[in-house]
Amino acid sequence: MNRNINEKQLAAWRGFVERGTIDAAQVRPEVAVSWRRCAAAGVDPYAPKAPVKLTAAELKAVRRRNQEFIDAALPFMHFLETAVRGSGFILVLTDRQSIVLEVFGDEKILAMARENNYVPGCSRTELEVGTNAICLALQEQKSVQLTGPEHYNVRHQSWTCSSSPVFSSTGEPLGTVTLSGESIGAHRHTFGMVVAAAEAIQNHLREREAETKKTKSEIMLTSILMSVSEAIIALDQEGGISNVNPVAARLLAIKPDEVVGKNIAALFPGTPDIFRNIQESRNATPVEATIDAQKGRGNFIVTPYHTQTGTSFQGAILVVAERRKFIHSVRELSGLNAFYTFDHLIGSAPVFVRQIELARIAARQDSRILITGETGTGKELLAQAIHNGSARSSGPFVAINCAAIPRDLLESEILGYKDGAFSGARKGGQVGKLELADGGTIFLDEISQMPMDMQVKLLRVLQDGIITRLGDTKPMRIDVRVIAATNEDLYEKSRAGGFRQDLYFRLSVVEIGLPPLRDRAEDIPVLARHFMGRLAGNAAGKAVAISASAMSVLCGYGWLGNIRELENVLEMAAIVCGQGTIEPQHLGQRIQPLSKTSKEAATRPTKMKEVEIDVLRATMQELQGNIALVSRNLGISRSTIYRRMREHGISRSVHIG
Repeated sequence: MNRNINEKQLAAWRGFVERGTIDAAQVRPEVAVSWRRCAAAGVDPYAPKAPVKLTAAELKAVRRRNQEFIDAALPFMHFLETAVRGSGFILVLTDRQSIVLEVFGDEKILAMARENNYVPGCSRTELEVGTNAICLALQEQKSVQLTGPEHYNVRHQSWTCSSSPVFSSTGEPLGTVTLSGESIGAHRHTFGMVVAAAEAIQNHLREREAETKKTKSEIMLTSILMSVSEAIIALDQEGGISNVNPVAARLLAIKPDEVVGKNIAALFPGTPDIFRNIQESRNATPVEATIDAQKGRGNFIVTPYHTQTGTSFQGAILVVAERRKFIHSVRELSGLNAFYTFDHLIGSAPVFVRQIELARIAARQDSRILITGETGTGKELLAQAIHNGSARSSGPFVAINCAAIPRDLLESEILGYKDGAFSGARKGGQVGKLELADGGTIFLDEISQMPMDMQVKLLRVLQDGIITRLGDTKPMRIDVRVIAATNEDLYEKSRAGGFRQDLYFRLSVVEIGLPPLRDRAEDIPVLARHFMGRLAGNAAGKAVAISASAMSVLCGYGWLGNIRELENVLEMAAIVCGQGTIEPQHLGQRIQPLSKTSKEAATRPTKMKEVEIDVLRATMQELQGNIALVSRNLGISRSTIYRRMREHGISRSVHIG
């Protein structure tokens, strides 16, 4: 099954074909009615491809009966084909009986269509292939888009199909225009383009009946531009504006007759290289553009669809959108979401429960939060839970590790940059993480590693809610909640001058400290069983049980790497023991000798430094000073290993045998 299929829709489809139930939250009424018709007619949802219904002679007769419709549609079909060329879509024209008359597209997608007998002469009725966009558009007499499991037949569930009926001047259905492609390639403009093409064909038929004097190309362009719901600007091959539809005129606050004939750069003076960017960009690659007006700066995203003859650029159709709305749509597709909730936080130790309760209370506010805790205690998981428990849960969750990005790139990564801001900058500029998080939450992990100059810029964002991209001069206002995390004592570091104290106080409105695993030893058994449940059935290991003696060893160990280390140890133990029960000998050499030390540490006052020295020395000895292996086994970054070696005076050479 295609990995891009909507899992909830797929579950709803399975529920119907296996049990006859309809999930009204996932299945639209018209789709549900169609499914029921298919089931009542005995249509097999797992049926192989349907045979081509018509012979060559029969198809010729059908085409002859629909010749006027075909002649009116072909110019628009060719235009639409040019607009989507190279994007993996197939363009189909059918008659009123759902018989395919014409098929256009790239050779790769046409080959896929031929594999399913999706060719001229095939039938797309419900009885032949189950619920699909073509038959549903004709049945409902309205435009329809079906995605993935909304299709009744499993063979069609990797496709998204947009179909719009075409009517005669008397209101009789003539057929449909359909764009189909793999679901991963579908975007919000596809449906509007199909609707616009269908309306343009209808307008063309009516104009022909009225013996209009307009040329076919003028009718085509005017009809599409006036019908589409997006803001559209048409360019000629020199970059001159040839048409502006009403939506674009309203969005840009312009009068079409004042800009038609001018170069596109005159419309966007803040982006003088816009036409060059459009020409040189790949088809449908977004380009940023700005307009400076009396009311302030307008920021837009222009998506060009090239029209060309062979490889020769002939112009472009530009889809214009407000940058904020465009970025919102990008975030929905890019996975900038938080997956964990408070239900995923496991533990009943009082020291842990108190912090989680504080986090629940803080989540309902909009205050900034600083999460502290050692490496591996689950700081990002808690940050996601706070986001999902807040009023911003429907917004984006953007995470960035301040220690993982090179110092020279961190500022551009967080703030973004304008086109040409520095050598090597991406053409068209880049949206920063703070912009992507607008309306949601940004999680700044390892905030203690943020350079001082970047701390100053972040402080201004927290104070004013304003950012300025690198290379730009115009500020932008954003609405972002900041959650930061650190494994250091940030207050002491700020007092020592290693971190800005004013920024520390800005970040730590609410400070939540996640306790280390050794301070919540009573949670180790339940965490261990949770991890083993996740490992059960994985290729890494089949063990689902832990012996009492092995559990005792786990509870007595110091866990310098905390929960992450516990998970790693159990995964390794599951691999070693195969399908049996995990015993102490499966837990690794470093776990055993330290269990005694850890038990003693539980009964007498022992500083964390002593435990860290023991664990690091033992692991370094076991792995012969290989820092990469030590990092992997403890679940701690190499930079942290080196830092703790310096702090505790541990010499690497001492441990190399």
